Amino acid sequence: MSGRVTFAFLLLLVLALPGPAGAEPTEAERMARWSDLEHAIFGDRVVEDAGSLVAIDAPARAEDAAIVPVAIQVAAGLAPDVRGLYLVIDNNPSPLAAHFVLGPLAEAREIATRVRIDDYTYLHAVAETADGRLYATARFIKAAGGCSAPAGKDQALALERLGKMKLTFADRSSPDAPIAVKLLVSHPNSSGLQMDQATRNYIPADFMQSLDVTYNGQLVFRLESDIAISEDPSFSFSFRPFDPGNPGVIKAEVLDSSQRHFSQSWPVPAAAQM
Repeated sequence: MSGRVTFAFLLLLVLALPGPAGAEPTEAERMARWSDLEHAIFGDRVVEDAGSLVAIDAPARAEDAAIVPVAIQVAAGLAPDVRGLYLVIDNNPSPLAAHFVLGPLAEAREIATRVRIDDYTYLHAVAETADGRLYATARFIKAAGGCSAPAGKDQALALERLGKMKLTFADRSSPDAPIAVKLLVSHPNSSGLQMDQATRNYIPADFMQSLDVTYNGQLVFRLESDIAISEDPSFSFSFRPFDPGNPGVIKAEVLDSSQRHFSQSWPVPAAAQM
């Protein structure tokens, strides 16, 4: 199956799982929840404890549950072998928040984004290596109501800016250093659980479904995502071009759940001369 079809299929499986209800779940119930999600996403594959190989950088308590910064970090020794990263928010209505498929140019040591979190929950990050091994880590976070929180922008303004992107580069000290990038995409990423404060009607789900980032036509990463990614999606990542002395062009292509396509390209600056 294609990546998009596979992701949708997994998402349906995950959504079909029973979620926590009533009183605050016990630790045993949280562990059982992850066991169910793990099986729905990865089937019978063995998911190993990552130990110090993979980490999640996120606040213990979110200031704003609709815009929670999360970074997946991979140890330097494992990073060259990693070909995929999964972010699961166990107690979200749609727990499989993001699947990054990494291309040969990607620097896997850290990828960061912002997510919505609906309830106190474990976050799980799973790194997948080229030989198919899976390494998982977890972090508990206190946040609630992020998936139904009102949009931060007026809907008319959000649609006016729909699909516009901004990309910034961090300074590089040498041509051999990875190129660090921050990408912002203007998109309401409506969850379908938010209410229009004027009409009191629910705003239909309308979210970024996939993001492809390439450099000179070569894949940096492909992201398959869903309603858990915050309004105006943000991604910080790094990559290593095959020919670092020959600056090229980085391109971002977005497909959303309404089948709208947006793309934009930027020239990559040369490394600073020392």
